[in-house]
Parts: sequence; structure tokens; C-alpha cells
Amino acid sequence: MTLRRFIFVSLSFLSLTACGSVKSELGLSRRDPDEFAVVTRAPLQIPNNLDQVTQLPSPRPGAPRPQEIPATIAAQEALKGKPIPTASAPSVAEENILRKAGANQADPNIRNVVNQETDEEAERNRPTVQRIFGTNSDTPAATVVDAPAELKRIQDNKTQGKPVTKGETPSRDD
Repeated sequence: MTLRRFIFVSLSFLSLTACGSVKSELGLSRRDPDEFAVVTRAPLQIPNNLDQVTQLPSPRPGAPRPQEIPATIAAQEALKGKPIPTASAPSVAEENILRKAGANQADPNIRNVVNQETDEEAERNRPTVQRIFGTNSDTPAATVVDAPAELKRIQDNKTQGKPVTKGETPSRDD
């Protein structure tokens, strides 16, 4: 009797786990993050007059960060197409890091350089058969035959006693 009860309980449990609500209640379902609930936080800022400050302000738990923009305002600005206000000019430390990284020496024509390098790489990676025969993957592999004109050409060749392969095959591109 206990074996039957065990089998009944097991089958009942398995059938219930197929239900979505039971799965979520038992913690068996996977929860994906809400992509619309993701909010970026403004970076921490060092006060400009830090060397003159003798005591930093004490934190206030629960108070909004002064440099952070509320999500509703950021969303409204994004919908209106206006730039979202960010922190003021970069600090001296940020400017030094950017200068040492060479950010001020960026090539203004970089998009053309990248496109040219991509084209060259694509040419090097083109299949050998295409390089040998000079074909390109963008060109169609075959032409579309104009069926009525081809039928007429074949019939004319037969009546004149010429081979069927004689003459040019008419295509729809002509």
C-alpha cells in the first residue's frame, strides 16, 4: 500500500510541476531581469575643493544622491531626444587618464579606416574558388532564362538542322 501511495504522490507532484504557477511557487521557474527596470547610477564625484575640506559631509541614508538624475526625468529626456545632463567637466585625474590613454589623439577619419580594413580582410577571407575565377558572392550565380524566347530559339535550330546548343541563350536580363 505504501508503494502505491508513493507512486501516486510522485505522479501528482510531477503533474503539478508542469503548471507554471506551481513552478514559480516552488522556485523552479527562471526569472529574467526586467530590462526596463535597469537604471544606471551616476559616478561618484570628488569635490573640487577636497584639499580645503577638513571634514566630509556625513551620509544621509535614504536621501537621493545629489549628482543622480531621477529615472523618470531621464526617461522623459530620452523620449524627447534631449541630452541627459551629466556631470560637469572631467576632473584633473580624468583628464590625465584620457591624455595618457591617447584619447585626445583619436583619428577623426577612423570610420573610413575601419571600413577599408574590413574590406581588405573580407577579400583575404574570400573562398579560393571565388578568387581564382574572379567571381563575387554578390553577383547572382545564374541568369534567369527567358523561356518563350529559348523555346523559339531551340525550335528554329531544329527546323534549320542546327544543333540545339547553337546560339546564345536568351535571358530575362537582356
